[in-house]
Amino acid sequence: MNDRAQISVRPRLALMLLISLAQGLALFLLWRAAENQVWPSQTPMANFPLWTIAVALPLLLLLSLEERNQRKAAMFVGLFAALLALLGIYIGRQVTPFGEFPPDSIIATFILPLILGCFLALLFLRPAVLGRAPDYAEVFSDSWRNVLVAALSWALTLGVFGIMVLWGELFRVIGIEFFTDLFTEDWFLFPVLSVAAGFGIFIFRGLANVIAGITGLLQGLMWLLLPLVLTVTVLFLGALPFTGLQPLWDTGNGTALLMTLNLFALFALNAVYQRGDREPYPLQVHRLLCVGIALLPVISLLALYGLYLRVDQHGWTVARCWALMISLLITMFSLGYSGNVIRNRERWSGKLASVNLPMAMLMLGLILLVNSPLLDFRKISLSSQQNRVERGEITLDQFDFFDARENMGRPAYLWMREIIEENRESNPELAQLALEPEPFRPNTSIAMRDGPTIDFDEGLNYRPELFPIPEALRETMRIAFASSFAFVDSIEIGELTVLRADLDGDGAAEYVLASAAAGQLYVSAFRLEGENWRELRMTQLQPLAFDQTVPSLTDAEIEVIEPEFNHLRIGDVILQVQNP
Repeated sequence: MNDRAQISVRPRLALMLLISLAQGLALFLLWRAAENQVWPSQTPMANFPLWTIAVALPLLLLLSLEERNQRKAAMFVGLFAALLALLGIYIGRQVTPFGEFPPDSIIATFILPLILGCFLALLFLRPAVLGRAPDYAEVFSDSWRNVLVAALSWALTLGVFGIMVLWGELFRVIGIEFFTDLFTEDWFLFPVLSVAAGFGIFIFRGLANVIAGITGLLQGLMWLLLPLVLTVTVLFLGALPFTGLQPLWDTGNGTALLMTLNLFALFALNAVYQRGDREPYPLQVHRLLCVGIALLPVISLLALYGLYLRVDQHGWTVARCWALMISLLITMFSLGYSGNVIRNRERWSGKLASVNLPMAMLMLGLILLVNSPLLDFRKISLSSQQNRVERGEITLDQFDFFDARENMGRPAYLWMREIIEENRESNPELAQLALEPEPFRPNTSIAMRDGPTIDFDEGLNYRPELFPIPEALRETMRIAFASSFAFVDSIEIGELTVLRADLDGDGAAEYVLASAAAGQLYVSAFRLEGENWRELRMTQLQPLAFDQTVPSLTDAEIEVIEPEFNHLRIGDVILQVQNP
């Protein structure tokens, strides 16, 4: 690097390090406020936007500042950061009143889209600063560069932290504690690591050859995997007419599997064909891959169908709303590529820009909308579950208050407070259920409507012989059965069996309900305690080997085995011997 070049980069380096230092100090102050539980940590409508600005604004500046047009770039970055701060105020409102319900789910669904939104915004920042339309070749290069620069800078920051830990430990073992104490102080760590990250961004942004080399390495890896994943796609779709869709839904995660396959295929396709200005495969291979690309929408539509089945059975939740948005985006990408293949045959890759640029803009818009009042998944989910109650699909005491408290934020909190106040005297059990909801609460209505019911007269196997089951125990078994399978998609329950055995050696028989589903054994025991039957969950002592199958519940030998080792209690701690 010549002297003139060195002089030109020094002001930019100094500016970037100053921005990084300011970010570190801001993060330290916000962290210390949270540690000491002082303002703004207890005021989400102030805390969320401040954290958003402290994280997003410096990151966007560090990744976008060039030697020229710095003022204009800073203006655009500032406007976008202000928009994110407004969204932060709204999200902060959704976790108000602070401390009344867990904010983890809301924070996660704000931070992850926020990071993706920042990277998408960077793709259109340079064209906006230059006052021209986005060029696909530049947008594609910037997307890889920004992701790799951020990843490498993060790796450098971790490396700096690791060296500081090693430094402190080396001096600690010879009796010098100063460095260990210093390197664990938050007032030291935040500024130092932030400056390290900023320096890494500066360095890696200038190493164009290194970024190009890593990009080429990833492209080579995807070049090998793309034919494989498209072959899997074609073979899978070819097998479905013979197997049907039911085995896929029986897994309980068929929609997620389809979305993962489709998403990986789309990523590999873009990594290999990149700008679409050349064909990376021989012509015959390229033509065969066109078949798999043209069929990708079938995978997308199957995933949407699986999601529709789930929503039709159990209504909307926040997770299903996110799944729908992601699945729709995947479907639109797949339809775009498939349409290009159909229209342009083997020359389809030259039309990547016609799909990717509009879809990138759409993704950025959706990411902003889902964290705004215009498309709030929490309100949509709560309304859907309330409608299920109004339509009589479930009763209010079967409502999943736990999911509402954990994932639906302020709207669910306010509604649950109304439930508590309205039923405090007339229905204290319901009020308590809304006040302190428990996870995976039994949902008898769902199981009885969507899955098989327990027929104690005909649909149940008895071991070792037919015996009467008390009526109170029958109801407890029904609830336990519903709890085990209420959240499994269209699963076929096999060999539902009840057996009677003395499990605790007290002379009184316990009852065991067992069933096999999707290659797993589900077993619950029931013991009479006073006048009530209590469910005792049973787990396998040793998991099945890969070549073992679930034993037949109607034919397999059943016996009660006393443990070789009893438990040992030390104070309030109970210990057991494992794998004797």
